[in-house]
Amino acid sequence: MTGHPGLAQVLPSESFLEYAFVRWVLTPAAHPAIVDRVRAQAPLDVGGHCYRLDYLVAGDRLQVAVELDGFAAHSGREAFTRDRLRQNDLTAAGHAVVRFSYDSIRTNTARCVAQLQAVMARDPALALLVIAHPLVETPAMDPDPRAAFGPSPRISTVAGDRDYFTLAREAVDVRTLRECQKQALAALKDFYAVGGTKAACVMSVGAGKTALGVAALLAVTRRRALVVTPGNVIRGTFDTALDHWAVGNALYGLHGGPLIPGCQPPSVLTVDRDAGGVRKVDRQKLLAADVIVTNFHSLGSGQDPDDLLAKLAPDDVDFIVVDEAHIAAAESYQRLFAHFASARVVLMSACFTRLDGKPIDAEVVYRYRLIDSIADGNAKNLRVHRFTPDSAATTYELVWPDGRREEINGRDELLAILKDERKLSRITARSTEPIRQVMRVVKRLLDQQRDLLFPVKPRVLFAAMGRQHAEQIARLANEHGITCDVLHHSMTDAAIAKVRERFESDAGDLDGIVQLKMLGQGYDFPPICLVVPMRPYGSFSEFYQFIGRGIRILSHPSLQGRVGPQQQFLDIVLHAELGLDDHLDTLYAENDMDPATGTVADDAPEPIGTAPLPGSRGGDETGRMDAFVLFERGEITSRVVHDSERVETRRAEREREALAQRYALYAAGTHSPVSFEQYADVVRALHD
Repeated sequence: MTGHPGLAQVLPSESFLEYAFVRWVLTPAAHPAIVDRVRAQAPLDVGGHCYRLDYLVAGDRLQVAVELDGFAAHSGREAFTRDRLRQNDLTAAGHAVVRFSYDSIRTNTARCVAQLQAVMARDPALALLVIAHPLVETPAMDPDPRAAFGPSPRISTVAGDRDYFTLAREAVDVRTLRECQKQALAALKDFYAVGGTKAACVMSVGAGKTALGVAALLAVTRRRALVVTPGNVIRGTFDTALDHWAVGNALYGLHGGPLIPGCQPPSVLTVDRDAGGVRKVDRQKLLAADVIVTNFHSLGSGQDPDDLLAKLAPDDVDFIVVDEAHIAAAESYQRLFAHFASARVVLMSACFTRLDGKPIDAEVVYRYRLIDSIADGNAKNLRVHRFTPDSAATTYELVWPDGRREEINGRDELLAILKDERKLSRITARSTEPIRQVMRVVKRLLDQQRDLLFPVKPRVLFAAMGRQHAEQIARLANEHGITCDVLHHSMTDAAIAKVRERFESDAGDLDGIVQLKMLGQGYDFPPICLVVPMRPYGSFSEFYQFIGRGIRILSHPSLQGRVGPQQQFLDIVLHAELGLDDHLDTLYAENDMDPATGTVADDAPEPIGTAPLPGSRGGDETGRMDAFVLFERGEITSRVVHDSERVETRRAEREREALAQRYALYAAGTHSPVSFEQYADVVRALHD
């Protein structure tokens, strides 16, 4: 008896590999009635891990999980490990797991059919649907295993009848991407190919997260993508990246060439306050877009008919890009994931912990550290200048409208009022001398950066606690020859735009801005060469997001051949009493951090507070920043966070990891492979 060829036309299949399984394995293995027991892309939650099974065959007593493995040229040991853990989870949940690769279906079709039938026979209901004498056909499959990722033949091959993302997936040219972006995209494809649903990519500033997000949505989306950002600044970043008319867009304006050559751009709809708000956008307009870009403020709860979540049905979106994922613990994001429960998700962030200090709630499939970005010339190295005042503690004060004054002493008291906007708006430093000493350091460093980078004008970004504190800092900066203004949310949009223009324009008059949580996450302005946090930070992620605004490398034409990435630094000037040393420890240890837990590995080097950092000259003063003295001892100490020795060590580690991955592919396809060291010597010789 033969199978029913109509199964391949009835059961959904997104890729050619899925179609091949249904057409040449399931069809001859089971009677047509099996269709009522088969679920494609079935979601499964095991121990807090969300998986998506390629196919779930549900018996009365046995659940059969069908896993399809395509050819993954970029798969590394992380993907290999993740895959095994996933299979263990499925087995622990009571599923019978059967796995078929592209080549096994093509060359061992009859054996694949027999194996599936043997597993189905273990369930009384499924056993009745097994075909006793299957007729196994020779599959019409391309010998190139990369065809596994091609579109299912169920999708029309007539260009005019095909959806946008089918065309875009075929057009994506990964050669235009940076190496770290290629690796991240490959890791995402591997993760989704084996049923993963919620992935995270932790990418350092300068790595190109936005371009990766665009490439991922073009390569993974089937129907419609939703890009969600935490604020207007990042919304504008993605809006520009997806605007084919914008200079430097991610579709056709990457340095390596067009990302989708010969393919039209997607239809993009931006929904936020600047675009008129979600209330003015009806459902039909939303459905007319291939990509919807919005911020989390527009999502709503779904209870108001004007909420974005109320206007979109759960099946309207199948891929979600979340930028700045360290804030994805917010309730609005959780409602988003629950509403589009079957959508695949990628969370992107430069930080490996959330604002609440917990690890990112997703499978971290790729991690590109700050030290990697420095080694590859995408990020500036960091020089920390730590000011320790002569007095035991700087005193701050609050002045209430009735004239009443309240003293604030030390970091703990400052942290206690961080969430009280009434108090923050009125806080100032009682003594201005510590600020003046900081300003003298900032002015000196700014002059050094001017001499190095001319004709590029370096800028400085300050962070303050409240409006009055910001105005105090700006006034003292101006007194020290640092032309400065303030930026805060209570200003009008026009006033904010004017200050930013004075700061960002080459012809602008401002050297610096004192901002109150304005130019934070998602704001990248490479001329920022100094950052000065004049406030404590309750979480590492907030601190890292602030200093990250100046990490991106300057690539001005006038600097080429004169000031390369290795000569560029971001100077961080900080006040010792603000309690930021713990965050510096974390920043240094980031290279040894377990992204799944946010803890330092047992064999990681000691943090700053217990051992001198490589490259420092040491000293006999106590404290975490054990380093050489820039001015007089006890006033300012300075050091490089990731010195050249550490960067070179990390570069060598990554080179060896890449060679090991290539060697694994070589050894798998060779009967008598040479040793790894011999292979490495040959590869290095070819590249010399």
